[in-house]
Amino acid sequence: MKIRDNYFRKQVSKYQFAICFGILLLSSSVNAMTLDEALSASLKHESQLEMSRLSVNQSTAMLEQARQRDGLKLNLVGQLDYERVETPTGVMFPTEGNRKGRSLQLQLDYPVYTSGRHRLGIEVAKNQLSAQSQGLSDRRSETILNTVMVYTDVLKKQAILELRKKTLANLQRSLYESQRRFDVGMITRADLAQVLAQVAQGQADVTQAQSNLSVSEAQFYQITGEQPDRLVAITNLPKISSHLDDILTKTKNHPALIQAKYEKQAVEKQYALVKRELWPTVMLTSRAGSQHEASYIGSESNNYMVGVQLNVPLYDDGLNRANIKKAQADVELAKQKIKSLELDLNQRAQTTYAQLRTIQQNKDALKNAIDAASIALVYTRKEFELGTKTTFDLLNTEQKLLDVQTQQTVNEQDEVVFIYQLLDQMGDLNDLVSTQHQQQGIFNDN
Repeated sequence: MKIRDNYFRKQVSKYQFAICFGILLLSSSVNAMTLDEALSASLKHESQLEMSRLSVNQSTAMLEQARQRDGLKLNLVGQLDYERVETPTGVMFPTEGNRKGRSLQLQLDYPVYTSGRHRLGIEVAKNQLSAQSQGLSDRRSETILNTVMVYTDVLKKQAILELRKKTLANLQRSLYESQRRFDVGMITRADLAQVLAQVAQGQADVTQAQSNLSVSEAQFYQITGEQPDRLVAITNLPKISSHLDDILTKTKNHPALIQAKYEKQAVEKQYALVKRELWPTVMLTSRAGSQHEASYIGSESNNYMVGVQLNVPLYDDGLNRANIKKAQADVELAKQKIKSLELDLNQRAQTTYAQLRTIQQNKDALKNAIDAASIALVYTRKEFELGTKTTFDLLNTEQKLLDVQTQQTVNEQDEVVFIYQLLDQMGDLNDLVSTQHQQQGIFNDN
């Protein structure tokens, strides 16, 4: 009976342990942060995105201003006045006296012809709005890329810290074994001193790795507003073309370049608008009013008027000529900005592509190097136990394994960054993030 009770208790304990372990794993996975969650957080947190969105709203308002600038103007004008009139003596019909007047007039003005300035003003505002929209897209793409960079940087620093801690643990174990060997006279004091120096260096490496991780975590918080407690490793990478020509062709889709082209169109339209500043304007005008004058004879009248007014500026003291020069300079500057952006994007894409290809080609070589270093460490440790290898040989072998493992960790995260950099340079990075993230990042709740 006791045996069955003990068996039952053991089975219950196993189930309890399994349940607790499952709950622990579940809570850990719930608290973990994925790259998508980090992107969502950064798009909500980034203040510069809100500034770009407000700039778009401002340009939208300016477009509405341009559309309504030359519209119908209707004014109601009222006037009360007092007048004292004195006339010289001997006038046949003297009008001397005090006069009080009041009038009310309805004025209507509508420009029927502006020499194309109204249309050009609207086109300038439209191009400026399109440029600001592309600027918002560029800012969003930059935020996504920065998030990926700090996300992978934290993962990299965390992995390096774990490797440093693992190496330190191995060094401390080697120190314990070396101390025993030294006590029985199997190694010299110089060998023991080498191990002590390696342990001290290992401790310094752990401290440095912890410091580097703290810096990366602070940068992550600055961009996302969240603490990187548990980050999920990035396993699914976006697909990109393996042909450099295709990548260079797609750099023309970068939002910053499209923004510069819209800005060029805007200043070209502005140049055309400035050249027409002194061109004529035809205005349809109409007046309807009533006037009453209280004097010694009194008078009252109603008046109506419809007419066409032609306005031709003749002289502005050189202001229009100066405006034209300024507009010409703006056009040349916009053209040069496009050329510089095209050259910069092309150069950066080629550099990033070369770096990515190098990392991808080194994957197998690094894996083979890790396998070889691991095997070498196993046999070196056995030979060290037999006395055919020195402590220095063992430490060197462990360091070689650590070096290739660290390089593999760095390469894995750098590959992620280079892929996202290429997507940004091709103008495809915004398409990777869902509409939900876009709405959260651009239109924050008030």
